[in-house]
Amino acid sequence: MSKAKGRRQTHRDGEHGMPRRKLLQLGVLSTVAAPLLLRAGRGAAQTGGAQPTAPTKTPTGELKNPAEFKGPKFKASGPTTISFWQYVGFHVDAQKFIAEEYRKRHDPNLSLEITAFPGLNEQRVGVKSALAAQSPTPDIIAIEPGAYAVDVSTSGSVLDFTKVFAEDPEYKRGFWPNALELLTINGAVVSVPAVTNTVIVYYNRGLFQQHGLEVPNTLDDLKKIGAALNAKGIMPIAYPAGQDRNFPIFPYYTYLGGIKADKLMREADLGLKPWTSPELVAGAEFVEMMAKSGLYAKGPLGIKEQDAIQIFATGKSAMFWGGQWMRRSIRAALAPTFDLAIFPFPAVAPGGHKPVLSSVGITLTVNARSKYPELAFEMIKALTGAWGKIEYTRNLGLSPNGPISADAIAYQMQSLKDPLYPEFLKLQPTGTTRVIFTPAVEEAVTQGMQALITGQKTPKAVMESVEAASQKVGTRKFRAG
Repeated sequence: MSKAKGRRQTHRDGEHGMPRRKLLQLGVLSTVAAPLLLRAGRGAAQTGGAQPTAPTKTPTGELKNPAEFKGPKFKASGPTTISFWQYVGFHVDAQKFIAEEYRKRHDPNLSLEITAFPGLNEQRVGVKSALAAQSPTPDIIAIEPGAYAVDVSTSGSVLDFTKVFAEDPEYKRGFWPNALELLTINGAVVSVPAVTNTVIVYYNRGLFQQHGLEVPNTLDDLKKIGAALNAKGIMPIAYPAGQDRNFPIFPYYTYLGGIKADKLMREADLGLKPWTSPELVAGAEFVEMMAKSGLYAKGPLGIKEQDAIQIFATGKSAMFWGGQWMRRSIRAALAPTFDLAIFPFPAVAPGGHKPVLSSVGITLTVNARSKYPELAFEMIKALTGAWGKIEYTRNLGLSPNGPISADAIAYQMQSLKDPLYPEFLKLQPTGTTRVIFTPAVEEAVTQGMQALITGQKTPKAVMESVEAASQKVGTRKFRAG
């Protein structure tokens, strides 16, 4: 058990190797939530699974979270604050709510201090600097599956969940097994997901109806819609390729998922197949084609999520290619009369299926140098366990990290009141992976896709560069999944 000292323990200036002043100088410390106050308020791994349907009977009275909020094995022996660095600001309220309920119900000495960086890129820089300085701050780190997980795991920077799962098998069973697969490095789960999510196309149904357009089933259908919209001065798709290092790769993942070559991509990622394989080069050709097709709002690499939301919300574009995690932000920007709907990206090959990208989004792990590792694991269990996952996804409208009951969905819908939430739950099990594990390869792919979007390289040249990066790494020193 962590032993807290008599005075209140916090990770602040001068206590550790990465002081707050240094972080501010680096430009990586963005928004720090003060210690919590009471608030109301496989190669082609898929995440998700068959979701239950909500009860057919209309509930009477206010529903409650049906899951038990279990108490911890370890508690703080005195006033203690643990730190958490993440990169999705809109998750903060949900995290605060759960952490405060945990404090009130189970551990009154424990508080959680959340630092929400502007985005993934900035958070990775901050975390890298802190880990390089061997700082015990942050105690909890949000990481992405794939290369980020490999990087912190193989460097010995984080603690895995082997002991936690052995002591609490029920907690492990609460996650989708294939979600944990994306976070398993060298046989150990290095992080656990808070949510799962999908990448789809949002569209302005009213605008589609106004111009006699129907939801596209094929890529040719989408191109025809794009031409019709461009002729009327409407940008077809707002695509925030400038948001972070992941977005430029979405078209590539989409094509490979659409032709069921995602398993081949995973093999290439692990150095078992060449990145110059015809299917993988065809994926790069698809990225180039999309960039030249006139389907995107101009300058996608200069567009971030909030920019794309405004383009879409004001009717300047008819579609928005983005993730489930953006649903609430989009809703908040829309006029009350805006008819928002979604569809999976159209089939990219004749007779093919419609590719939906799935992943686990933000995942949580513990700094190997944390002064309070037991308390950090207990807080992660509170945020991602049976009770927490229901509250977390109820607050955000994202898909849960594992199966939940029909009663839980009914409880969530009581406050969500959003017809899109069940639609996302239906799409989640159909998803295809959007994860690359080898850090140097992920970087090469990101740069290559950016070069394709801007027309600076050819698909063949890009994939040759990726293959060169892969060969330079040599035999992988890690196993994934």
